Amino acid sequence: MQIDPEYISLEMKSLGPIHRDSPEHYVSTIEIDILYGDELEKIGEGRAYEVRMDHILDDDAWSLFDVFEAHSSDLYDLYDELFEDDELIPSVESELCDYGNVVLIKSIVLRPECRGQGLGGILALAIAERFGPTDIVALKPWPMNPHGHDDPGGVWALTQLTEPEQKAVAEKLRTAYRGTGFKEFFEGSSHLFLTQLRHPTATELMDNQERIQGQEPILQR
Repeated sequence: MQIDPEYISLEMKSLGPIHRDSPEHYVSTIEIDILYGDELEKIGEGRAYEVRMDHILDDDAWSLFDVFEAHSSDLYDLYDELFEDDELIPSVESELCDYGNVVLIKSIVLRPECRGQGLGGILALAIAERFGPTDIVALKPWPMNPHGHDDPGGVWALTQLTEPEQKAVAEKLRTAYRGTGFKEFFEGSSHLFLTQLRHPTATELMDNQERIQGQEPILQR
């Protein structure tokens, strides 16, 4: 199924209002439906976690470590890369002018017939643009697990990969996301990050791809 990215839309729903009675309640889970065409056919879905730093900093009840560690291993791993004793590590701080909330794009998955068309980077940028302009948006370029929360009931037909295959796919994903503006904050980082510093928008990325292919831009500015 050939997908024209101009006709993709996102429907995002935030789950779990912020509460102050437990550290994990400072994190919003964002469910994302990836829709296509006038009929809004669902061709994929995503998930993101938004750590509400604005709420945490206004409340002395919990540390940043408490919030990240209590929510999930995904956020714990992200905390470990960004912070030490609740302060940004120097190599990260030097990359930022300021920052708002911290967002982790946990997953983006398309129906099998829609894959292999270079849509991942466009979708990641489009999702990132739904959050605040000063937010740190992170993702981990690693193939998703076909057995578990990434593919409940096997509905997305994710492939079981060997370890060498996983590493090869991860390197392809890392290269693709780098090409859209995501980058490591330091050598050896498991995550890629997008910040308020200059990067292409999803629309600019689509226009650039069309020019490379010798086509006229679909979106008229």
